[in-house]
Amino acid sequence: MDAPDSILDLARASVPFEASALFGSARPLEVELGAGKGRFALEWAAAHPGIGLVAVERARTYLEMAARRAARTGVANVRFVHTTAEDLLFRCLTPSSTAAVHVYFPDPWPKMRHHKRRFFRPENVARLAEVLAPGGLLRLKTDHEGYAEVIAAALAAEPRLQPVAPEAAFADVPATSFEIKYAREGRPVRCFALQRV
Repeated sequence: MDAPDSILDLARASVPFEASALFGSARPLEVELGAGKGRFALEWAAAHPGIGLVAVERARTYLEMAARRAARTGVANVRFVHTTAEDLLFRCLTPSSTAAVHVYFPDPWPKMRHHKRRFFRPENVARLAEVLAPGGLLRLKTDHEGYAEVIAAALAAEPRLQPVAPEAAFADVPATSFEIKYAREGRPVRCFALQRV
């Protein structure tokens, strides 16, 4: 069976990405790191038809599931990429190219020996700041309090990212599958919103 049109083949796509090449017209480019089964990506793209959303996911099964959902629902302004967040950031995006980056419930890698696999390291935060356009927003959520402290420290150390009020930044942001599950369990969620200055 052919792959859905919304899946980008990095072997054939023009890298670094340009919104006009990906979506057929110039438009603000947004990114989701860790799209899972696509719940957030599809709701967000459908609610914001003027943007182009690039959603990266390492699990091929989830990526294909999300792409099939996009095809079924007719959401045409989202592209799914099977790669790592780091590959997307460092190879596929150019400085100041992105209007927003969404990172919801990144893997906390709770065991000490796995902490080196965590995404929120200084070099990745610096690259997030670099690819965001001035005024662009970074939105992220985590349910892991220990990782939240690491994230807070990494973000505070990046002078190009300044905190903004989470209430306003998340006012119309749909819940992810994880967030719905955690709300049922009564698990607290930490939200971070930062703007590129």
